Amino acid sequence: MFKLSSTLKSVLLALLAALIGYSWVVAHLGPNAGLLVIAVLVAGPVGRLVYRAKSLRSRIRRGWPELSYSLGLWQQAPLPRFDAPYEYVWPRIARMRKHPGGLDVLIGLLPGQVPEQVAQHAHGIAHAWRVHRVEVTSPRRGAVVLRAWTFDPLAKPFTATGRSPKPVRRTLRSRLRGWFGRVRALAGRCRFRLRRVAVGTRKAAASAWAASAPGLPDTGGSPEAGPPSTAAPGGSGGRGGAATEPLGQVPWRSVRIGAQEDGEPWRLRLHGTHVLVAGVTGSGKGSILWGVVRELLPGVSAGLVEIWALDPKRMELSFGAGLFTRYASDPEVMVELLEQAVDRMQERALSFAGRLRAHVPTAASPFVVVLVDELAFLTAYQPDRDLRRRAEAAIATLTSQGRSVGFCLVGALQDPRKEVMNLRNLFPDRIALRMDEAAQVDMVLGSGARERGAYADLISPDPTTGAGVGYVRNEGSPTPVRVRAAYVSDTEIEALVARYDNDSVYGVSSPLDSNPSDTSSEGGARP
Repeated sequence: MFKLSSTLKSVLLALLAALIGYSWVVAHLGPNAGLLVIAVLVAGPVGRLVYRAKSLRSRIRRGWPELSYSLGLWQQAPLPRFDAPYEYVWPRIARMRKHPGGLDVLIGLLPGQVPEQVAQHAHGIAHAWRVHRVEVTSPRRGAVVLRAWTFDPLAKPFTATGRSPKPVRRTLRSRLRGWFGRVRALAGRCRFRLRRVAVGTRKAAASAWAASAPGLPDTGGSPEAGPPSTAAPGGSGGRGGAATEPLGQVPWRSVRIGAQEDGEPWRLRLHGTHVLVAGVTGSGKGSILWGVVRELLPGVSAGLVEIWALDPKRMELSFGAGLFTRYASDPEVMVELLEQAVDRMQERALSFAGRLRAHVPTAASPFVVVLVDELAFLTAYQPDRDLRRRAEAAIATLTSQGRSVGFCLVGALQDPRKEVMNLRNLFPDRIALRMDEAAQVDMVLGSGARERGAYADLISPDPTTGAGVGYVRNEGSPTPVRVRAAYVSDTEIEALVARYDNDSVYGVSSPLDSNPSDTSSEGGARP
């Protein structure tokens, strides 16, 4: 009752102030000015009502208690006494902050709740808020952030040469916050180096004083005061440092093949990892494979990268077979190619033993990327049991030992089930494109990936909207990132072949393959 009386008093005071103001304006400025005052007074409450009805912030705050109750996130508050009425509490909204694609809602969890309980309802929250999708992350203990995307920034396809998705526009507040965070991080790193700098300065000052002090022996040549020694070029202390010079700007460690949901470029890491790409037919696996090829071709031309392609379908990679260092499409020759990669990997590991700990591409030991278009054909669908066993052994050896010596396996498949591909855990980085079933998402990206927002089974089957769209889970981060690969057209592949086809040598495996050294065969040298 007290609250109602206070509200009535406020309304009466506001009406009285409006009447006094209207009378003064009419008396001094005329009736037209009075009509303008009335319009302003009416527009204010009406605008507020419209904002409360249409604003995402207002809808979220107004409907959060009911939504929490519907999702089962509420709890019964403890009773202060036995005859007290029952009360219910729900996770409170601590803060809302706008981001370029929507809104971030910080939620404080109740005692005993964990972020997974909220994450499993992310899809339902998105429908309740009428937004494109909702991501659930936990920045700290006892809190989760619901990132609501009001639109899909990856809805339109793009090419690498065309216009990629526009980077999201950052506000001045977010930029200042980012700069402040970087300054704090830099100060934190410098704090641990201050002691070392102080000790080094003190030693240098003491050495200089000892060298210039009269009557004291010259100690300026001590190890503490002298300049650091430099190893001779090519020596064992260089650890392959001289080999980094010819690399220049040649991409080999990671390649840019698309864009992330926040507008940042999507760089796929290759060196030091293996990549598994899973998706149904028409989901865009070819865009990822050709994106990798397109970005690695400068390294192939420089002699620092080799691309070995295995193409069981003879329809995807055969279109640019001349771009690859080695190409195979016959089952037996594909298995032999994998075994040759294993032999070469083991030879390189033996030569690096005791000398190098990190591989850097050189002309003598280039970075080798093995592309397999349909990996399941070799591990599950191959009718020859002996070939299947040899292929599984070669893939297992390559993925378990090849990372440190400069070998990367990029495999694409349609069905990620264990009976089809039982080696998927040997791939540190994985990409899930459009899937048929929700359970397949966790098969590819790991347990709980779908609860964290990787709804690969809900990607649109329309090629314009969903081809190339997927979720990436990197080795260092369990949180999946939504991305889209740039489309590589047939015209672009033809341009790449015309530019980079320099008579690469690859093994003979089918009529589509040729060997320039065997000019007597029907294929002869490639044009």
